[in-house]
Amino acid sequence: MTAPLPQDALRARTRLAKKWAYLLSSKTFIPMSSTELEGRLGELVDRLCAGVVAEPLAQAAGREVGAALVDLNCTTPEGLQVSVEVVSRGLLDMPSLAPPDRLRNRVVDVVAALSASFAERIRLSTMEQQERLGRSLYKAMREAQVELRLSRARVELLEAHSSTGIATAGPDGVLVRSNAALARVLDRPVAELAGTSLFDLVHPDERVGVRADFAGLGEGGTDVLTQPCRLLRGDGELAWVMLTLSPLHRVDGRPQVVVLVEDATDVNLLQGQLNHQALHDVLTRLPNRQYFTSRLEQALRTADPRTGISLFHLDLDGFSRVTGGLGREVGDHVLRVVAGRLEALVVGESAMVARFGHDEFAILVENGPGTPDVVTTVRRINDLLSAPFTSHGHRVAVSATIGVVHRPPPDSSPLDLLDSADLTLRRARAGGRGQWELADPAQDGRDRRRFSLAATMPGAWEHDELRVLYRPVVRLADEGVASAEALLRWDHPRLGALPHEQCLALAEDTGLVVRLGAWALRAACARAAAWRDELGRDVPVHWALAPSQAADPDLVGVVRELLADTGLAPASLRLGVPGDVLFAGRGEAAENVEVLAEGGVGVELEGFTGAPEDLLRVVEGSPVRPVAVRVPQSAAAEPGTAVARALAGVLEVVRDAGIGLTATGVATPGQARWWRESGADTASGPLFGPAGPPDVITR
Repeated sequence: MTAPLPQDALRARTRLAKKWAYLLSSKTFIPMSSTELEGRLGELVDRLCAGVVAEPLAQAAGREVGAALVDLNCTTPEGLQVSVEVVSRGLLDMPSLAPPDRLRNRVVDVVAALSASFAERIRLSTMEQQERLGRSLYKAMREAQVELRLSRARVELLEAHSSTGIATAGPDGVLVRSNAALARVLDRPVAELAGTSLFDLVHPDERVGVRADFAGLGEGGTDVLTQPCRLLRGDGELAWVMLTLSPLHRVDGRPQVVVLVEDATDVNLLQGQLNHQALHDVLTRLPNRQYFTSRLEQALRTADPRTGISLFHLDLDGFSRVTGGLGREVGDHVLRVVAGRLEALVVGESAMVARFGHDEFAILVENGPGTPDVVTTVRRINDLLSAPFTSHGHRVAVSATIGVVHRPPPDSSPLDLLDSADLTLRRARAGGRGQWELADPAQDGRDRRRFSLAATMPGAWEHDELRVLYRPVVRLADEGVASAEALLRWDHPRLGALPHEQCLALAEDTGLVVRLGAWALRAACARAAAWRDELGRDVPVHWALAPSQAADPDLVGVVRELLADTGLAPASLRLGVPGDVLFAGRGEAAENVEVLAEGGVGVELEGFTGAPEDLLRVVEGSPVRPVAVRVPQSAAAEPGTAVARALAGVLEVVRDAGIGLTATGVATPGQARWWRESGADTASGPLFGPAGPPDVITR
């Protein structure tokens, strides 16, 4: 059993370990804390002391401590020097370790063994590191070689199978290598491309730009440049491509440029077709409205101000009958023939023919000294179009209605001119087929105001600006109220009150008349039911059906429903019907009127003029016998005239047939007296009061 060390010896060893740790830490990096290092060095001090005490252990102790220092990462010469100095002096200051005469020799032995072991350990460690490094470098080199072979294989595979043309060129543009895809794009053999300058393959107009790009890349540029380009194919055609140039910096210092060529010829052709289709009609190949508008804008700026331009807007007459009767294929052929004839018409003129829509065409002419006048041009158009031709075994011909805008001001808006031509065409249509009309700015303004009212009418109805008013129909015998006419009025916030006739005309223009008429008819029936409750008697209500409402397939169902909802008797509802509907004998409108009349609803003939054919149909030829006819005051002119005497005879025939008579528009007592003497039962008009709210009937 080892005897414990004296306290003095223990303190001396501890001081040596602390000093050694402090000085060693200042000279080299030891990857542990100060406390841990002092503890580890304390163990080494004990080992050195043991070697000094026992001479046979001196060499072994020194070698062990030297190796331990290297393991602690004390591998620098400074660390060794500090350790030798600290250990030598520290051990020499401990005379208790050995006899004084032998202490120095034993310390020398221990320190010498420590230094030799330290050096040997460093040598072995260095050799191990070099060996590991060599193995790592060899492994990295082998992996790099394998990766290089794989990279080359991938590049070759990409070049061989890519649809993009790939080439490598020197800074002078000469191709070093290229793939098969580039050869296909250029229609040249792959072998022929090697040694060819890329600049010789580029279109002459673009060579300067490509040379400048190459020069920038050859001077150390790093940007990748992509641009559309035209290349010269072997067959003499052009290849539209996207050309990409990318610098390739080689290790040997010789710069190169990677050239990528993506064939865009098909895309370019398709884009051209799409652009053409966007500006042209597919069927006739004529310019469309968009292209025509652009040309019109240009013509307004460039045309001779002394002669100006002329704009013709054409609509083929009865074209729907061609397609409906002979088929769409014949209709398409007719449109192509019309297009060709219109283009032939303006040969020699600075002009454009366009197709606007289904059967609408337009002609723009920049007038010159030899340009025919408008009348001559219109005549030539219809002469050309009316010449028969054969289409799929049928001889056909067409005519056109034309709106003309002649020599508008140069500062006119193209859209305004097109609108004016369209409005003029609408007015020409009203005059019949084959007609034409010249634009009138004042009439255009009136038409625009009317169309604006028609377009805003649904919103006005939604905002309760439309009301149903009632005009009394009085008995001429005692001027008591016999019935009430339901009329519309639009309380326009800017234009004031718009009358019934204008409201119906606007509703007809927009297709609103059916829904609006049903709403007004329901309001009138509800009011008649309310009058029955208030007055204790029936006050029939009259509503004049518009032609569209009379032909509505749902009219019978609507009338039956509102009669059921309001509880109004069918006889208390009088429906005014135009003569062409009442006398039609067939068709949706005539069938509606016949069914309603059979159901007890009173049918009255609107606008009876007393013409012989109308009298005959009223008395004998109408499928539906009206309960009354309504005769406007204008039909009688003034009492005492020949017209009035003739009408009085007609009215006598109507009365004898048991049909009631109502005069409308009566304005004076003399007119009322004449109608009473002529056999009229009832009358309405300014003389008996204007249309107003429901209380005009009850007061």
